[in-house]
Parts: sequence; C-alpha cells; structure tokens
Amino acid sequence: MIASLKAKAVGLVVSGLALASVFFYWQHVIGERDAYQAEAEHQRDRAEILQEHQQWQRQQIKTLNDAMATRDKTLNDIAEDMRASNAALEQLGEQNAEIRDWLDRGVPGGVDDWVRQLQQPTAGDGVRLPDDPDTPDE
Repeated sequence: MIASLKAKAVGLVVSGLALASVFFYWQHVIGERDAYQAEAEHQRDRAEILQEHQQWQRQQIKTLNDAMATRDKTLNDIAEDMRASNAALEQLGEQNAEIRDWLDRGVPGGVDDWVRQLQQPTAGDGVRLPDDPDTPDE
C-alpha cells in the first residue's frame, strides 16, 4: 500500500511537473508571439513613415522638375530673343554704313558699368556671378 501511494505520488509529481513545464513553455511561446507582433507593428509604422517621406520627396522632385522646365523654357526664349536681336543688328549693320561703324566700336565705359550693375544678383535671385572683373569683350 505504501508502495502504491508512493507510485501514485510520483505519478502526480511527474504529471504536475509535466503540466508546469507545458504551462511555462506556453507562456514563453505567447511572450515571443507578442514580442514579434509588437516588432511587426513597429516595422509597419516605420514603413508607413518612410513611404510618406518618399512621397514627399517625389513631390519635391516633381516641383523642382517643373520649376527647372519653366526656367529652361524662359532661358530658351531669352536666347531666341537675343539671337533675333543680334540678327537684326547685323542686318542693320550690313544695310547702313553709319550703324556698321557704331556696331564695330567697343562698349562705352558707362554702359558697361550700368550693365554690370544690372547683373548684380539680389537675395531672391539665387544667381552666382563669376568673380572675374575682366569683361569678355576686352
């Protein structure tokens, strides 16, 4: 009878230990699952923030591209206007000897200084001019 009680007690202890180890293993699995879910949520939030930032950057690039296209069109229009003006002046010079003599002279100093003052950038221009004081026609 004592042997039978001992056997039952050992069986109960082994069963209790097995149940305790299953319980603790289950708690461990649940803890890891919760940690992985929290990490996945964190990564989803981070991915959402990165996608919003990427969308913002794309919008900035589009805005800059549009501004550059407008600038290029304006510069092309200015260059075309300058070519037309130069062609008209050359045509005038070919037709009139007095105008041809005037075109062949250098630019007067006062006009040269005035044009240089017009070229000085203001704070909103965003233009950098060369530091070289030599004029290209000299």
